Amino acid sequence: MSKKAIIILSICLSVVAVILILFWTLFALSSVSVKFHTTTKNLTLTEEEIVDAGDFSYGACVFFDGKTKYINRLNDKVKDNENFAYLEVVNIETIFPNRYVIHVAEREEVYAYQNGEEVYILDDDLRVLRKENGDYLSTKSNAIELKNLSILNPEVKVGDFLNVEQVGLLNMYNAFLANNRTLEEQKGFIKEIEFGESHVDVTNRDYISAKIVTHSGREFVVNNIDFALVNKIQLMFALDSTLFNQINEEGYLVDSEGNIVYDKVLNENGEIVTDENGEPLKGEVWTYERLQNSYVVIDNFILNDYQETSVTDIFYNLVDKQVNKF
Repeated sequence: MSKKAIIILSICLSVVAVILILFWTLFALSSVSVKFHTTTKNLTLTEEEIVDAGDFSYGACVFFDGKTKYINRLNDKVKDNENFAYLEVVNIETIFPNRYVIHVAEREEVYAYQNGEEVYILDDDLRVLRKENGDYLSTKSNAIELKNLSILNPEVKVGDFLNVEQVGLLNMYNAFLANNRTLEEQKGFIKEIEFGESHVDVTNRDYISAKIVTHSGREFVVNNIDFALVNKIQLMFALDSTLFNQINEEGYLVDSEGNIVYDKVLNENGEIVTDENGEPLKGEVWTYERLQNSYVVIDNFILNDYQETSVTDIFYNLVDKQVNKF
Protein backbone atom coordinates (compact mmCIF):
# COMPACT_ATOMS: atom_id res chain seq x y z
CA MET A 1 0.00 0.00 0.00
CA SER A 2 1.40 3.40 -0.99
CA LYS A 3 2.15 6.12 1.54
CA LYS A 4 -0.55 8.30 -0.03
CA ALA A 5 -3.19 5.59 0.35
CA ILE A 6 -2.22 5.05 3.98
CA ILE A 7 -2.60 8.79 4.68
CA ILE A 8 -6.05 8.91 3.00
CA LEU A 9 -7.20 5.81 4.89
CA SER A 10 -5.95 7.25 8.17
CA ILE A 11 -7.82 10.50 7.56
CA CYS A 12 -11.05 8.60 6.76
CA LEU A 13 -10.74 6.47 9.88
CA SER A 14 -10.08 9.57 11.96
CA VAL A 15 -13.19 11.28 10.57
CA VAL A 16 -15.29 8.18 11.29
CA ALA A 17 -13.86 7.99 14.81
CA VAL A 18 -14.69 11.65 15.45
CA ILE A 19 -18.25 11.14 14.17
CA LEU A 20 -18.72 8.08 16.39
CA ILE A 21 -17.37 9.94 19.39
CA LEU A 22 -19.81 12.77 18.70
CA PHE A 23 -22.71 10.35 18.36
CA TRP A 24 -21.93 8.56 21.61
CA THR A 25 -21.00 11.62 23.66
CA LEU A 26 -22.61 14.80 22.32
CA PHE A 27 -25.81 12.99 21.26
CA ALA A 28 -25.92 10.48 24.12
CA LEU A 29 -29.20 10.69 26.04
CA SER A 30 -28.48 12.55 29.26
CA SER A 31 -31.84 13.61 30.69
CA VAL A 32 -35.61 13.09 30.40
CA SER A 33 -38.30 15.52 31.56
CA VAL A 34 -42.12 15.61 31.48
CA LYS A 35 -44.41 18.34 30.16
CA PHE A 36 -48.10 18.25 31.16
CA HIS A 37 -50.53 19.60 28.54
CA THR A 38 -53.67 19.49 30.69
CA THR A 39 -54.59 20.16 34.27
CA THR A 40 -54.54 17.04 36.40
CA LYS A 41 -57.42 15.91 38.56
CA ASN A 42 -57.26 12.13 38.60
CA LEU A 43 -53.69 11.78 37.33
CA THR A 44 -51.65 11.75 40.53
CA LEU A 45 -48.34 10.56 39.08
CA THR A 46 -45.21 12.61 39.68
CA GLU A 47 -42.73 13.49 36.94
CA GLU A 48 -40.21 11.16 38.55
CA GLU A 49 -42.65 8.23 38.51
CA ILE A 50 -43.39 8.78 34.81
CA VAL A 51 -39.72 9.00 33.85
CA ASP A 52 -38.81 5.93 35.92
CA ALA A 53 -41.63 3.93 34.29
CA GLY A 54 -40.16 4.62 30.84
CA ASP A 55 -36.87 2.92 31.84
CA PHE A 56 -34.92 5.12 29.43
CA SER A 57 -31.54 4.05 28.04
CA TYR A 58 -29.30 6.86 29.20
CA GLY A 59 -26.15 7.10 27.12
CA ALA A 60 -27.82 5.76 23.97
CA CYS A 61 -27.59 7.94 20.86
CA VAL A 62 -30.82 9.90 20.42
CA PHE A 63 -30.54 9.45 16.64
CA PHE A 64 -30.82 5.67 16.80
CA ASP A 65 -32.75 5.14 20.03
CA GLY A 66 -36.32 4.20 19.05
CA LYS A 67 -38.90 5.96 21.26
CA THR A 68 -41.84 3.63 20.59
CA LYS A 69 -40.59 1.16 23.20
CA TYR A 70 -40.70 3.86 25.88
CA ILE A 71 -44.29 4.77 25.00
CA ASN A 72 -45.25 1.09 25.18
CA ARG A 73 -43.58 0.77 28.59
CA LEU A 74 -45.51 3.76 29.92
CA ASN A 75 -48.79 2.36 28.56
CA ASP A 76 -48.08 -1.08 30.03
CA LYS A 77 -47.13 0.28 33.45
CA VAL A 78 -50.84 0.31 34.36
CA LYS A 79 -50.51 -3.43 34.98
CA ASP A 80 -48.43 -2.59 38.07
CA ASN A 81 -49.94 0.79 38.95
CA GLU A 82 -53.57 1.60 38.10
CA ASN A 83 -52.83 5.33 38.34
CA PHE A 84 -51.18 5.02 34.92
CA ALA A 85 -54.60 4.38 33.36
CA TYR A 86 -55.20 8.15 33.29
CA LEU A 87 -51.85 8.84 31.59
CA GLU A 88 -51.93 9.61 27.86
CA VAL A 89 -48.54 9.93 26.18
CA VAL A 90 -48.97 12.50 23.43
CA ASN A 91 -45.42 12.01 22.12
CA ILE A 92 -41.77 11.99 23.14
CA GLU A 93 -39.85 14.94 21.74
CA THR A 94 -36.11 14.94 21.11
CA ILE A 95 -34.41 18.15 22.23
CA PHE A 96 -31.01 18.27 20.56
CA PRO A 97 -28.41 17.41 21.29
CA ASN A 98 -29.24 14.92 24.03
CA ARG A 99 -32.56 15.34 25.85
CA TYR A 100 -36.08 13.86 25.70
CA VAL A 101 -39.31 15.56 26.74
CA ILE A 102 -42.34 13.34 27.41
CA HIS A 103 -45.51 15.24 26.45
CA VAL A 104 -48.43 13.87 28.46
CA ALA A 105 -52.09 14.64 29.13
CA GLU A 106 -54.73 13.34 31.52
CA ARG A 107 -57.29 11.04 29.95
CA GLU A 108 -60.78 12.46 30.44
CA GLU A 109 -63.78 10.57 31.83
CA VAL A 110 -66.34 10.53 29.02
CA TYR A 111 -68.48 7.41 29.37
CA ALA A 112 -69.72 5.05 32.07
CA TYR A 113 -70.88 1.51 31.36
CA GLN A 114 -72.38 -0.92 33.87
CA ASN A 115 -71.28 -4.50 33.26
CA GLY A 116 -72.86 -6.73 35.86
CA GLU A 117 -71.98 -5.41 39.30
CA GLU A 118 -69.17 -3.22 38.01
CA VAL A 119 -69.21 0.20 36.35
CA TYR A 120 -66.42 0.99 33.92
CA ILE A 121 -65.37 4.64 33.68
CA LEU A 122 -64.07 5.14 30.13
CA ASP A 123 -62.36 7.80 28.06
CA ASP A 124 -63.18 8.48 24.40
CA ASP A 125 -60.77 5.69 23.34
CA LEU A 126 -62.79 3.31 25.58
CA ARG A 127 -59.87 2.81 27.93
CA VAL A 128 -61.01 1.64 31.36
CA LEU A 129 -59.78 4.41 33.67
CA ARG A 130 -61.19 2.83 36.81
CA LYS A 131 -63.96 0.57 38.11
CA GLU A 132 -66.78 1.49 40.47
CA ASN A 133 -69.60 -0.33 42.23
CA GLY A 134 -72.94 -0.87 40.51
CA ASP A 135 -74.74 1.94 42.36
CA TYR A 136 -72.21 4.55 41.17
CA LEU A 137 -74.36 5.63 38.21
CA SER A 138 -77.30 6.57 40.42
CA THR A 139 -75.25 8.54 42.92
CA LYS A 140 -72.10 10.22 41.61
CA SER A 141 -71.48 9.84 37.91
CA ASN A 142 -71.66 12.78 35.52
CA ALA A 143 -70.31 10.72 32.62
CA ILE A 144 -72.49 9.74 29.66
CA GLU A 145 -74.05 6.37 30.41
CA LEU A 146 -73.67 3.70 27.73
CA LYS A 147 -76.18 0.88 27.40
CA ASN A 148 -76.32 -2.40 25.52
CA LEU A 149 -72.64 -2.61 24.56
CA SER A 150 -71.32 -5.92 23.24
CA ILE A 151 -67.89 -6.31 24.85
CA LEU A 152 -65.54 -8.77 23.16
CA ASN A 153 -62.74 -8.74 25.77
CA PRO A 154 -62.51 -12.10 27.57
CA GLU A 155 -61.85 -10.14 30.77
CA VAL A 156 -61.60 -6.43 31.55
CA LYS A 157 -58.97 -4.84 33.78
CA VAL A 158 -58.21 -1.23 34.59
CA GLY A 159 -56.10 0.16 31.77
CA ASP A 160 -57.57 -2.15 29.11
CA PHE A 161 -59.17 -0.77 25.97
CA LEU A 162 -62.65 -2.16 25.44
CA ASN A 163 -63.08 -4.13 22.24
CA VAL A 164 -66.76 -3.72 21.28
CA GLU A 165 -68.96 -4.69 18.35
CA GLN A 166 -70.24 -1.10 18.17
CA VAL A 167 -66.95 0.27 16.81
CA GLY A 168 -68.72 3.43 15.63
CA LEU A 169 -68.75 4.50 19.28
CA LEU A 170 -65.06 5.36 18.88
CA ASN A 171 -66.09 8.11 16.44
CA MET A 172 -68.95 9.48 18.56
CA TYR A 173 -66.86 11.81 20.74
CA ASN A 174 -65.05 13.33 17.73
CA ALA A 175 -68.35 13.70 15.84
CA PHE A 176 -69.59 15.94 18.66
CA LEU A 177 -66.30 17.85 18.69
CA ALA A 178 -66.64 18.38 14.93
CA ASN A 179 -69.99 20.04 15.72
CA ASN A 180 -68.29 22.40 18.19
CA ARG A 181 -69.47 20.57 21.30
CA THR A 182 -66.82 20.30 23.99
CA LEU A 183 -66.76 17.41 26.44
CA GLU A 184 -68.56 19.47 29.09
CA GLU A 185 -71.22 20.46 26.55
CA GLN A 186 -71.63 16.82 25.52
CA LYS A 187 -72.14 15.78 29.13
CA GLY A 188 -74.59 18.63 29.65
CA PHE A 189 -76.63 17.59 26.61
CA ILE A 190 -76.50 13.77 26.61
CA LYS A 191 -77.77 11.65 29.46
CA GLU A 192 -77.30 8.23 27.88
CA ILE A 193 -76.56 6.40 24.63
CA GLU A 194 -78.20 3.02 24.03
CA PHE A 195 -77.13 0.80 21.14
CA GLY A 196 -79.32 -1.37 18.95
CA GLU A 197 -79.73 -2.41 15.33
CA SER A 198 -81.68 -1.18 12.32
CA HIS A 199 -82.60 -3.48 9.44
CA VAL A 200 -83.00 -2.43 5.81
CA ASP A 201 -85.34 -4.82 4.03
CA VAL A 202 -84.32 -3.77 0.50
CA THR A 203 -80.68 -4.77 1.00
CA ASN A 204 -81.30 -7.21 3.87
CA ARG A 205 -78.56 -5.56 5.90
CA ASP A 206 -78.29 -4.72 9.60
CA TYR A 207 -76.65 -1.56 10.90
CA ILE A 208 -75.68 -0.34 14.37
CA SER A 209 -78.02 2.31 15.77
CA ALA A 210 -77.64 4.61 18.76
CA LYS A 211 -80.49 6.09 20.77
CA ILE A 212 -79.31 9.37 22.25
CA VAL A 213 -81.37 10.51 25.23
CA THR A 214 -80.90 14.12 26.30
CA HIS A 215 -81.17 15.50 29.82
CA SER A 216 -84.36 17.26 28.71
CA GLY A 217 -85.91 13.86 27.89
CA ARG A 218 -85.78 14.09 24.08
CA GLU A 219 -84.78 10.98 22.16
CA PHE A 220 -82.90 10.79 18.87
CA VAL A 221 -82.25 7.45 17.17
CA VAL A 222 -79.26 7.66 14.82
CA ASN A 223 -79.32 4.73 12.41
CA ASN A 224 -76.06 3.40 10.95
CA ILE A 225 -73.56 5.28 13.12
CA ASP A 226 -70.77 4.09 10.81
CA PHE A 227 -71.93 6.35 7.96
CA ALA A 228 -72.02 10.19 7.89
CA LEU A 229 -72.04 10.39 11.70
CA VAL A 230 -70.81 14.01 11.81
CA ASN A 231 -73.64 15.09 9.49
CA LYS A 232 -76.23 13.12 11.43
CA ILE A 233 -75.13 14.68 14.71
CA GLN A 234 -75.32 18.09 13.05
CA LEU A 235 -78.90 17.37 11.96
CA MET A 236 -79.74 16.19 15.47
CA PHE A 237 -78.64 19.51 16.98
CA ALA A 238 -80.53 21.45 14.31
CA LEU A 239 -83.71 19.50 15.05
CA ASP A 240 -83.29 19.88 18.81
CA SER A 241 -83.13 23.66 18.49
CA THR A 242 -85.90 24.10 15.91
CA LEU A 243 -88.29 21.15 15.75
CA PHE A 244 -89.70 21.51 19.25
CA ASN A 245 -90.18 25.25 18.77
CA GLN A 246 -92.19 24.96 15.55
CA ILE A 247 -95.60 24.85 17.24
CA ASN A 248 -98.45 27.14 16.16
CA GLU A 249 -101.03 28.75 18.44
CA GLU A 250 -103.37 25.74 18.12
CA GLY A 251 -100.65 23.41 19.39
CA TYR A 252 -99.86 21.80 16.03
CA LEU A 253 -96.39 21.10 14.68
CA VAL A 254 -95.66 23.17 11.55
CA ASP A 255 -92.90 23.05 8.94
CA SER A 256 -90.57 25.91 7.97
CA GLU A 257 -93.35 27.37 5.76
CA GLY A 258 -95.96 27.28 8.52
CA ASN A 259 -97.87 24.26 7.16
CA ILE A 260 -99.29 21.79 9.67
CA VAL A 261 -97.36 18.50 9.69
CA TYR A 262 -99.26 15.24 9.18
CA ASP A 263 -98.19 11.61 9.06
CA LYS A 264 -97.68 10.23 5.57
CA VAL A 265 -100.02 7.36 4.69
CA LEU A 266 -98.07 4.27 3.61
CA ASN A 267 -99.24 1.11 1.87
CA GLU A 268 -98.20 -2.40 2.85
CA ASN A 269 -94.99 -2.03 0.83
CA GLY A 270 -93.98 1.08 2.74
CA GLU A 271 -94.72 3.37 -0.19
CA ILE A 272 -96.38 6.78 0.21
CA VAL A 273 -100.04 6.76 -0.83
CA THR A 274 -101.14 9.76 -2.91
CA ASP A 275 -104.48 11.16 -4.03
CA GLU A 276 -105.67 11.60 -7.64
CA ASN A 277 -103.58 14.77 -7.91
CA GLY A 278 -100.43 13.03 -6.77
CA GLU A 279 -100.43 14.72 -3.37
CA PRO A 280 -99.56 12.53 -0.34
CA LEU A 281 -102.59 11.54 1.72
CA LYS A 282 -102.66 13.06 5.17
CA GLY A 283 -102.56 10.81 8.20
CA GLU A 284 -102.71 11.79 11.84
CA VAL A 285 -101.78 15.36 12.66
CA TRP A 286 -98.70 16.08 14.79
CA THR A 287 -99.60 17.95 17.95
CA TYR A 288 -97.19 19.24 20.60
CA GLU A 289 -98.43 16.57 23.01
CA ARG A 290 -97.81 13.85 20.46
CA LEU A 291 -94.40 15.31 19.67
CA GLN A 292 -93.46 15.08 23.33
CA ASN A 293 -94.26 11.37 23.21
CA SER A 294 -92.25 10.62 20.08
CA TYR A 295 -88.63 10.16 19.09
CA VAL A 296 -86.70 11.35 16.05
CA VAL A 297 -85.06 8.86 13.70
CA ILE A 298 -82.09 10.17 11.71
CA ASP A 299 -81.04 7.95 8.82
CA ASN A 300 -79.36 7.92 5.43
CA PHE A 301 -80.63 6.88 2.03
CA ILE A 302 -80.17 3.21 1.16
CA LEU A 303 -76.56 2.06 0.80
CA ASN A 304 -75.91 -0.47 -1.93
CA ASP A 305 -73.39 -1.36 -4.62
CA TYR A 306 -75.39 0.21 -7.44
CA GLN A 307 -75.67 3.85 -6.45
CA GLU A 308 -73.51 6.37 -4.67
CA THR A 309 -74.80 7.85 -1.43
CA SER A 310 -73.31 11.09 -0.13
CA VAL A 311 -72.82 12.01 3.53
CA THR A 312 -75.41 14.74 2.94
CA ASP A 313 -78.04 12.23 1.80
CA ILE A 314 -79.64 12.00 5.23
CA PHE A 315 -83.15 12.61 6.52
CA TYR A 316 -85.27 12.38 9.65
CA ASN A 317 -88.65 10.94 10.63
CA LEU A 318 -90.85 11.41 13.66
CA VAL A 319 -91.92 8.15 15.27
CA ASP A 320 -94.68 7.76 17.87
CA LYS A 321 -93.36 5.84 20.90
CA GLN A 322 -96.75 4.21 21.40
CA VAL A 323 -96.57 2.72 17.89
CA ASN A 324 -92.89 1.81 17.61
CA LYS A 325 -90.23 1.22 20.22
CA PHE A 326 -86.48 1.42 19.71
